[in-house]
Amino acid sequence: MHEPIVTEFATTDPEQARALIAEAYRDNRLQVRGTVENYRFEHNRCDLGDVHFDFLHNTLTTEVAVQPLGRVVLLRVLGGVLELDDGIGHRRLGPGDVFAGPHPGHDYRTGMHGARLQVTGIDLALLTGIDPAQDGGTVGRLRYEPVSRTKAQRWRQTVEYVTGMFSDPEAENGPLVLGAAGRLMAAVALDTFTAGTGDSSPGDRRNAVPDTVRRGIAFLESNPDLDLGVADIARACRVSVRALQLAFRRHLDTTPMAYLRRVRLDRVRAELRDAEPCGGATVTCVAAKWGFLDGSRFSAQYRAIYGESPGQTLRKC
Repeated sequence: MHEPIVTEFATTDPEQARALIAEAYRDNRLQVRGTVENYRFEHNRCDLGDVHFDFLHNTLTTEVAVQPLGRVVLLRVLGGVLELDDGIGHRRLGPGDVFAGPHPGHDYRTGMHGARLQVTGIDLALLTGIDPAQDGGTVGRLRYEPVSRTKAQRWRQTVEYVTGMFSDPEAENGPLVLGAAGRLMAAVALDTFTAGTGDSSPGDRRNAVPDTVRRGIAFLESNPDLDLGVADIARACRVSVRALQLAFRRHLDTTPMAYLRRVRLDRVRAELRDAEPCGGATVTCVAAKWGFLDGSRFSAQYRAIYGESPGQTLRKC
C-alpha cells in the first residue's frame, strides 16, 4: 500500500480510451458502435497500491476484449448497462447491481452501453493475506452473480468510507492508516463476494428483493440531487411505471417517490450534522437544496423520523 495517487482522464478519442484501459487494466481491443464524434470516455482513479478505486463512464456502446486482469475486480453499476462474458457465463448487469467482475485468470469481453461504473480492484495477495487458510483458493470461492441488497449496501458504504478517508488532502495517510484500509477492503470483499458467507443460498435468492426494487433503490440513492419523477425512475429500472410502483409497494411498503424523499431527508440530516460551527448554514437553505420548500411539513417529517427537530441537529454541530 502507498499514499493515494489520484488521476483523472477524459477523451473523445477511442484509441486514447483503449490506451488508458491498457495502462489501467490490461491490453485490449476496443470498438465503438455509433458515431464516434459523440463518444466520450472518462476514467478517474484513486490508487493505493494493493487497492484502487475507479470511476468509469462511457457514452454510446463500447465493446472491449481484455486479457486476464490477474486481480479481483468488484463492480457497482451506477447507470447504463454492462454485459460481461468471461467464459463462466454471459451476464447483463444494470443500475444497482454489485458483483465480482471477470474471473482474474480469464480473458473476457465486455459491452458497455452508456455505462457508469464504480470499480474496486484488489490484489490477490492482499485477499489471501486476510484469509491465509485458503492458500490461494479465494478465486475459486468467488460468486459472480449480483449480491443481495444488504451486502450491496454494505459494500457501497465501505467503499464510500474508505475513499472518503483519502479525499481530504490534509488527512493522515501514514502506513498504519493505509494498511488498515487495505485490510478492511479485503475483509469486506471476502465476506461480500465469496461463497459460504451468509445470504447466498438458493432459498435466500428466492426471497431476495427483486431486481426492479434493487435497481430502483440504487438509482435513487445515487441520484437524489436530480429532478426525478416516477417515470424517470421506471425508465432507469427498464420497467413500466405501474410495475415499479407495485414492486416498491409489495416489497418495501412504500412508493418510489416516498423512498426518494427519505433519501433526501437523510442527505439533509447529513449536511446539518456536518455543518461547521458558525459557518452560516441554515435549516431553510439546506432543506431547500434538497427540495423541501414547505418548512412546517418538512420539520414534521424530520422530527417523526429522527426524533428531533432539524434545528436541534444543526445546533449539535
